[in-house]
Amino acid sequence: MSLASSPTRDYLEYGVRVSASDFKQAFVNLEPGDKVLVEGPRGHFILNPERDTVLIAGGIGITPLKGMAEYASDTQLDIPIRLIYSNRTADEIAYQDELDTLVESNPQFEVMHTLTREPEASEWMGRRGRVDRSLVEAVANELEAPVFYLCGTPEMVRGLWDILQLMGVPPERIMYEQFWGYTG
Repeated sequence: MSLASSPTRDYLEYGVRVSASDFKQAFVNLEPGDKVLVEGPRGHFILNPERDTVLIAGGIGITPLKGMAEYASDTQLDIPIRLIYSNRTADEIAYQDELDTLVESNPQFEVMHTLTREPEASEWMGRRGRVDRSLVEAVANELEAPVFYLCGTPEMVRGLWDILQLMGVPPERIMYEQFWGYTG
C-alpha cells in the first residue's frame, strides 16, 4: 500500500491493487469512520522540487508518483515533469481523471500512456508496447539532467534501471520504489 496523495492535500489517500490476500480484503472492507493505525512517513522516494523530472510507472506503481505530480501542481513548481505510465489495458489505467486534471491545471506536467495488452480491435489510439529506451529518450529529450523516478514491479524497475544505465544516467539521478510481492 502506498500513499497516493500530496502532503499539500488535507487528506491521506492510499492506493492498492485489490487481490484475495487477507490484508487487501481487510483494506477493501474499511468503512468511513473505521480506525486504522498509520505509521510514517518513511523512505526516501521524494520529489526533488528543483530538478527536471521523469516519472515512470507500471500499473498501480502510479500511486506515489501521482502524489508527486499533485505536489508539483499544488505548489506550482517551475520544473518540467513528464510521466510515462504503462498498463496492460486502457481500463486498468488508475487515476485517469486525476491525471487528466493535473495535465489541464499544470502546463509543466505531461503524460504519455502506453498499453502492453490492449486488444488490437479496441478504440485505443495511444501508444502500445512496453516502456523501452526509445520512449524514455523521447520523453526526456529536452529536459536538463532529469531525475528519474521508477515505480512498479521489481522486474520492471530492474529493466528500467538497465535502460537508464545504458543511456548514461548516473545512479544518483535514479530513484525507485519496487512493489515486492506484486503479482500483476
